[in-house]
Amino acid sequence: MNKSRIEALTDGIFAVVMTLTVLEFKVPKDGNLFSPNVLLMLLIYITTFVALASIWNSLHHVMTFIKSNKVDELFLWSNHWILLIVCLFPFSTVAHAEHPNSLTASIAYVSTYLIPWISLIIFSQVIYKQYNESSTLKKRNQERIKIFLVFLLPGALLSLVWLYALPIVTILMAINWGRHSNFD
Repeated sequence: MNKSRIEALTDGIFAVVMTLTVLEFKVPKDGNLFSPNVLLMLLIYITTFVALASIWNSLHHVMTFIKSNKVDELFLWSNHWILLIVCLFPFSTVAHAEHPNSLTASIAYVSTYLIPWISLIIFSQVIYKQYNESSTLKKRNQERIKIFLVFLLPGALLSLVWLYALPIVTILMAINWGRHSNFD
């Protein structure tokens, strides 16, 4: 299959998921947009949006290392797996925002948050082995693993007991990855 088709599908799914996530939130009946519940929902939405943007950026970056226009089944299904989990974000985000004290809603959100990162690290390794043994790709994947183990995993687990850990970690992660000035 042509690589540009899977890139277009990926871009479209991310756009729809990011839009659906915000559309799932409802205006409170009393109209108070500054209530603690609404502000918490907004914080969780921002966390989700930044996480999705970071996942999309990283996925796009990894795909730039494929110099061929043709991709194989392993690439397709690896990408589809990431997209499957990404599509769960609207559901888990709203469940977590509407029930922030529910352990099951929090676990669902944290799982939906972590699985794409683990999948992306594996996907990056597949591309490194199958398509391009670039030292830059290898270095960036090592950075992803380090950020996952040092920031994302502990922050996500901590967020099960302290809600604000994941938003803080997400912003720090985005700032860290924002330091990369090129995608070589």
